[in-house]
Amino acid sequence: MIALFDSVYRGYPIGSFLLRKGKADAARIKIGPLAIDAPETHSALWVVDGQQRLTALTAGLSRQTPVPTTPDDPWVVYFDAERQGFHAPPKNGEVPETWVPVAQLLDASMLSEWVHNWTHGSDAALRATVFQAGSRIRQYRIALYVVETDDEQLLRDIFYRINNYGKSLSWDEVHDALFGRSGVHPSTLGELAGELQKLGMGRPDKEQLLSCLISFKGLDVTRNVAEHYRKNPEVLTSTVQDALPAIRRVLSFFKRHAEVPHLRLLPRSIPLVVLTRFFALYPEPKTRTLTLLTRWVWRALLSANFYDERTLLRHGVAAIKDGDEEQSAQKLLTLVPKERRAEYVLPQRFDARAADTRIALLGMSSLGPLNPSDETSIDVAELIERDGVAAFRRILPTEGILGQSPANRILLPGSGAARKELVGHAARGVSDDALRSHALSTCAMESLLKGEIEPFLMERKRGIEEAVNLLGERMAAWSRTDRPSISYLLEQADAKP
Repeated sequence: MIALFDSVYRGYPIGSFLLRKGKADAARIKIGPLAIDAPETHSALWVVDGQQRLTALTAGLSRQTPVPTTPDDPWVVYFDAERQGFHAPPKNGEVPETWVPVAQLLDASMLSEWVHNWTHGSDAALRATVFQAGSRIRQYRIALYVVETDDEQLLRDIFYRINNYGKSLSWDEVHDALFGRSGVHPSTLGELAGELQKLGMGRPDKEQLLSCLISFKGLDVTRNVAEHYRKNPEVLTSTVQDALPAIRRVLSFFKRHAEVPHLRLLPRSIPLVVLTRFFALYPEPKTRTLTLLTRWVWRALLSANFYDERTLLRHGVAAIKDGDEEQSAQKLLTLVPKERRAEYVLPQRFDARAADTRIALLGMSSLGPLNPSDETSIDVAELIERDGVAAFRRILPTEGILGQSPANRILLPGSGAARKELVGHAARGVSDDALRSHALSTCAMESLLKGEIEPFLMERKRGIEEAVNLLGERMAAWSRTDRPSISYLLEQADAKP
């Protein structure tokens, strides 16, 4: 936003706007901090390209004054008359006296009155700079194209050409502009994410969902939307609605079979993307297939250092063929290591976005954590959905390298460091089962009660690593045969001449 106003002030090009004229019902429209009661009209202008720039200009210039003096509102911009630059308000809220809210620059008469009462209004040089800034912004010209058509394909073609040869948007924004459809729900990635969030497993990332849509169509997920659009302008039309049931099935599979209770614990997005294609073609896989898919997921998660992710994405989707469910599962298994390559080692630092940390959290979740206060089961998905990253509580408030270890985290309701709670429960004789459900051995609790931080964390580190390795052995089933179902083998034998 700062760069946008600076470009306008200096006369740099900021691109064009593409609008479509059409019908709109009466509605209350929010544009940043502004709320506008728009009447029903048959000549409304719908933004096809340029919405972010229009929102920034409108919210910055047309807002009510006085404007905030702190950076809490992202749509607040000031013009520095002394250095002739634009800034967001400082964190301390102390706006320099030479800064002018850009909201004062849009109307010449209002600006004149404001300058008259300005602390530096008597400074001719600063006064001239402010008036010049207002004049430059008011006189800046932006190319505007208005298309009067209901032909969505025509609008997509125009939008694609603008964004292919001009400044491109992010790929999820390109998808929503090209394939989002007014009056159809869900049709955008944001709406799709909202529908999936209702399952209680978190809100998927838009970029992940865009890859899922490309996978759903059986296309190369390592190529972006523009490349697929060039080959087929209708490539993702209606795909959001079509893919929703398949992605729902993938999330259900994660929870019921792969023991991934929430997307915040999914170490990598590869299984989500590839399995969207599988469940698109096979909505109700056989029991044996579900077992083999679970193995594939965990082998992929635990062997990430032994394959290229983009290659696995591309080959994974391509391996899934219509008409042969079990053979597709077999081909997926050939793409990941069959043998366990290394034992899991807990990382030194906790990072809720990192794959190794998420695997540690999956190990903790696999123990079936109990609430020490009443020894009832903790719903990990519900806990994460409610508390977000705060669900991964610290045990000790210790700072430094020891306190940053994943061994210092616990899946437990509450807030703040959990040490006092755990010590209190131990003093009241909480069962060993409840403690073990959090990878807290007798030895670990003895160290915690004595205040021996390093021995406690080392013991819990071993407990979490053991939980992960046991989970991996059970889910990846490295030592088990991966043969298809008996019925499939018999069918294949009967099919041979």
